[in-house]
Amino acid sequence: MADDIAARLDALTSRVQALEDERAVVDVLTRYGFAVDSDDADGTGALYTEDCTIEIDGRTDIRSRGDVAGMVRGRGHQSLLPNCSHQMGPFSVRLDGDRATATGYGTVYLHTDDGFGVRRVSAGRWELRRIDGRWQIERRWTRAIGSAEAQQLLREGL
Repeated sequence: MADDIAARLDALTSRVQALEDERAVVDVLTRYGFAVDSDDADGTGALYTEDCTIEIDGRTDIRSRGDVAGMVRGRGHQSLLPNCSHQMGPFSVRLDGDRATATGYGTVYLHTDDGFGVRRVSAGRWELRRIDGRWQIERRWTRAIGSAEAQQLLREGL
């Protein structure tokens, strides 16, 4: 009887940990949108590992936490502020110990003189690693919706 209770408690503990990890991963990806939209370059960079890689539509220009912060400070992103909104998700999250993969959507809305519009919709894959108890983005790649690559990326997330 005691062995059965201990086994059930262990299983329940594992399930709760998985739920907490999944929630923490989604929170990191949500905070990414808030950080870039609020012009928090250092906060955005802190969501990534030191040696991260970001690939957008086949271009890999970002290869470090410093590059992430530089992207937020860069002319391209600064030209969108304060008129952009990065809506992240929904995400499908897969956990494997201290590693996680999230697949989902990213939509960027832009406010212009004509009102609000969609600037970009993409499919994305985010690989995260738990370092010192904190989930951080290690690799991210996105493809614009409307491409075969975006469909493949989503298919691989199933």
